[in-house]
Amino acid sequence: MREHRKDGLERGIRSVAALTVLVVLVGSLASLGVGSVLRDSAQRSAVRVLDVRTAVLAATVRTEVNRYIDQMRTLAAAFGAMDTLTAADFARATAALGPISLPGATSIAYLVPVAHDRVAAVQAAWRARGSTGLVIRPYGTGTHAVVVLSTRLDAKGTLGHGVDVNQAPAPRAAVREALRNDAVTVSDTYQLIIDRQLPPEVRQNSFALTAPVHGFDAAGNRQFRGWIMMGLRGQDFIRTTLSRVALRMIDVSLSARNADGRETEVAGLVADSTDRRDQFRTVEMPVAQRRWVLRTAAVSADLPGGNQMLSTALTAALLGFTALLAALVGTLAGARRRAERRVRVATTELRATEREARDQARLLGTVLDTITEGVGVVDSNGQFLAHNPAAKRMLGINDDISDPDQWQQHYGLFRPDGSEFPTEELPLMRALAGEAPDEVEMLVRNRARPEGALITVSARQLQLADGSIGAVAVFHDVTQARAYEAELQAFAGVVAHDLKSPLTTVVGYGELLSDILTEEASAPVREEGLGHLERIQATAERMRTLIDDLLSYSSARDATLHRASFPLGDVVHEVVAARLEASRARGHFPDIYVGPLPFVEGDPVLIRQVLDNLVGNALKYTPPGRPARVDITARSEAGVWVRVEVADRGIGIPHGEHGRVFARFHRAHTGESYPGTGLGLAICQRIVERHGGTIGADDNPGGGTRFWFTLPYGEEPADTPQAALIPERASSGRSSSA
Repeated sequence: MREHRKDGLERGIRSVAALTVLVVLVGSLASLGVGSVLRDSAQRSAVRVLDVRTAVLAATVRTEVNRYIDQMRTLAAAFGAMDTLTAADFARATAALGPISLPGATSIAYLVPVAHDRVAAVQAAWRARGSTGLVIRPYGTGTHAVVVLSTRLDAKGTLGHGVDVNQAPAPRAAVREALRNDAVTVSDTYQLIIDRQLPPEVRQNSFALTAPVHGFDAAGNRQFRGWIMMGLRGQDFIRTTLSRVALRMIDVSLSARNADGRETEVAGLVADSTDRRDQFRTVEMPVAQRRWVLRTAAVSADLPGGNQMLSTALTAALLGFTALLAALVGTLAGARRRAERRVRVATTELRATEREARDQARLLGTVLDTITEGVGVVDSNGQFLAHNPAAKRMLGINDDISDPDQWQQHYGLFRPDGSEFPTEELPLMRALAGEAPDEVEMLVRNRARPEGALITVSARQLQLADGSIGAVAVFHDVTQARAYEAELQAFAGVVAHDLKSPLTTVVGYGELLSDILTEEASAPVREEGLGHLERIQATAERMRTLIDDLLSYSSARDATLHRASFPLGDVVHEVVAARLEASRARGHFPDIYVGPLPFVEGDPVLIRQVLDNLVGNALKYTPPGRPARVDITARSEAGVWVRVEVADRGIGIPHGEHGRVFARFHRAHTGESYPGTGLGLAICQRIVERHGGTIGADDNPGGGTRFWFTLPYGEEPADTPQAALIPERASSGRSSSA
C-alpha cells in the first residue's frame, strides 16, 4: 500500500514538473512574441521617419541652392542687357536681394577681366561709372578678375573694391570654369577672402557662386563682359535652412566633392541627444557642376514612434507573470509531499503564493487594459482567447465572435479603399497559416464607428499551452496619423491653389504690357521690354505647371474614385487626338500606334490623367530633330488584369533610375531641353495603386522606354458598339489603331 502511494506521488510530481515546463515555454514565447512585434513596429517607424526627414532635408538643400542659382542667372541677364553698367544700376538691381532672404549669403560682387597692362585704364573707367575710390590691387601677372562693384547682404562685411580674386585658388578656378562652361558654377570649399580678417574660431567653410555676364556689341555680336560672384557661408546656410526640418533630433552633415575629388565638410547640425546614433542615411545630389553629399544620423528612440520602452515594459511584465506561474506550479509539485509533515506551513505558503499570483495577474491585466495598442489572441479555430480594451475600442465592438468567416461582417473590416477584406487575407488568419504579416492597413467601419477608423495590424503565430497553434495580433490606430498626412496634402493643395490667383494676375498683366509695348513703344524700348516680358511669362508658365502638378498630386490620393466599366480605347483615342493636335501646332509630327484595347474597370477621369502623362512623356523625351514614335498596347495578365504598355523610341532612362523615376520631384533628365516638375509619374503611381494595380518602367528592346501599368478587367456590355478607330499610321502627325 505504501509502495503504491509512493508511486502515485512520484507520478504526480513528474506531471506537475512537465506542466511547469510547458507554462514557462508558452508564456515566454507569448511574451517575447508580443515584445518582438512592438519593437519591430517602433524600429520601422523610426526608419520611416528618418527616411522622410532625410529626403526633405535633401530637397530643401537642392531647392535653396537652385533658388540662389536662379537669382544669379537673373542678375547676369539683367547686367548683360545694360549697355553701360554703373554703380547706381548695380545698387538698384541688387537691392531687391535683401527682402527675399538668402541665408548665408555674404555679398554679391561684379568682377571684370583686367589685363596687367590695362589696370590704370580700367580703374579710371569704373571710377567714371560711379565706383569712387576704386583702387585695383592686381595679384600676380596675366589677366586679373577684379571686383569693381559689390553689395553687402549680411552684417559681416563685403568683398572690397579692387580685390583680385585670383589670390585664392577656389574663386580663381570658379571664374575660369564659369567662363568656360558659360553657366553658373559652384566653387570648391574654401574660406572667403573677406573672412580672413575674422578670428580663426569664427571662420566658416564657404563657397562662391559665379555666373558669367554676356552682352551684345553694336553689331549684335555676343560679348563677354565679366562675372557676378556671391559668397555663401556654409554654417549660416545650413543652420538657417535645415534647422526647422532637423528639429534638433537629427545630426546633419553637408559635404562637397571638390574638383580634385576630395570630400570636404561644409557645415553641419548636431542633435541634442548624447546617445549613440543607430540610424544613418547618405544622399548624394548634384549642385551645378559639383556633387554634394548630405549625411544624417539619429537615435531611433528620439524619433517619433521609435521609443521601445513600452515593448520592453510589456515583455518584462509578461515574463514576470510567466515566472510567477512557473513558481506556483513548482510549489504545488511539492505541496503534497510537504503537507504530510507541515500542513500549516504549506497552507500559509500556498496562500502567500496565490496572493502574489493574483497581484501579478492584476498587474498584467492593468498593463493590457491601459496600453494604447490593441492586443488580441485566438486559437487555431479563431476563438478569441484575449481581447484587451484598446482592441475593442479600435474595433468598436465589445462582443467577440468565434467564426472567422463572420469577422468581416461582425467588426466591419474593409480594405483602405472601401472594398471588403477577404477572410483568408486577414492578419490573424495569415499568422495561423504560418505567415508573419506586418502593419497591414485595415478600415474599420461599423455601427459603433460609422465614421470609420484606419488601423494597422501585425500578427505572429504562437503555440498555446495545450500544444495547439494560435496567433497574437497587435493593433495600432493610425487614423490621426493618416489624417495628419491628409492635412499636409490638403495644405499643399490649398497653397498651390492660392498661388494660382496672383500668378494668373502676373500673366495677365504681362500680356497687357506686351500689347502696350507692341503698339505704343519705340523700337529700342519695345525690343528690350518684350525680351524681359518673355522671361517673366516663361517663368510664370513654369510656376503654373508646378502648381497644377501639386494640385493633381494632392487630388490623386484624396479624390473619390468613381469606378465604372468603360472602353479603354475611347479614353486612349481622346488623349492621342489632343496630343496630336498640340504637336501639330508646334510643328512636330509624331507617329503613334494604338493596338486593340479592352474594357477595364476604374475611374475614367483618373485613368485618362495617367495615360496623358505617359503619352506626354513619350513625346517630350525624344531627341531633337527626330519624330517621336509611340506604341500603345494591352495584354491579359493572370486572366483578371489588363497590362497597358506605352512604349517610345526616345532618349530612355539611365541605368539604375527605372525605379526612382516614380519618386516625388525626382527627374532622370534635367535641364532646359526637357522641362518638368518631377511629379507626373508620382501622380500616375498614386492613381494606379488606388485602383489596386501596379506601375513600372523598363528599357524598350527597340530603344527608348516602355512604361506599363495594370488595371482590373471590366465587363463589356453586349449591346455596346466597338469604339471608332483613328486612321492608319502616318508620320505626318496622325496615329493608327489596330
